[in-house]
Amino acid sequence: MMTSLLPLIVLGQASTVSGTLTLRSKPVGDAVVWLSGSVASKPMTAKIEQKGKAFIPHVLVVTSDSTVSFPNRDDIFHNVFAEHRAKKFDLGMYPKGQTREVTFDKTGVVSVLCNIHSNMSAYVIVVGTPFFAKTDRNGHFSIADVPKGTYKVEGWHESGATYQGSLNVAGPTNLSFNLGR
Repeated sequence: MMTSLLPLIVLGQASTVSGTLTLRSKPVGDAVVWLSGSVASKPMTAKIEQKGKAFIPHVLVVTSDSTVSFPNRDDIFHNVFAEHRAKKFDLGMYPKGQTREVTFDKTGVVSVLCNIHSNMSAYVIVVGTPFFAKTDRNGHFSIADVPKGTYKVEGWHESGATYQGSLNVAGPTNLSFNLGR
């Protein structure tokens, strides 16, 4: 009897990086943390709804070349637009039940607004890595399946506070830091 051995690919163990982000020493929600290294990201699809004269979610994180849909759930018209170096677009006015899409092909923080309702705003954070998370209201985050290695760490909050550092992941890792201006 002949036995065939299939080649095996052994990957280093992946770990979870988790922690808490603070701003002025207080836990902060809707902040974003991401780890950049040698692993490329894959495009994804995501959604920001217009509902109750608000963008939901207020902060969205996507990878480069991802497509975000903007469905209008309100009984009124909206006009979604952005004027940022990472992405400029104007979706025009459209009514309830219609959806428009945008592909975000450059990394950066894109402020999304409604040309009709000045109180509406959202942020699309476009990252070039699959390792990212948004904090919960208590500032907690968790990034799963991070391979061993050294990463550039970045943090962001809509207040303008940011963080940059480095992190060596050799197993489950706690990463907590204060966002500064």
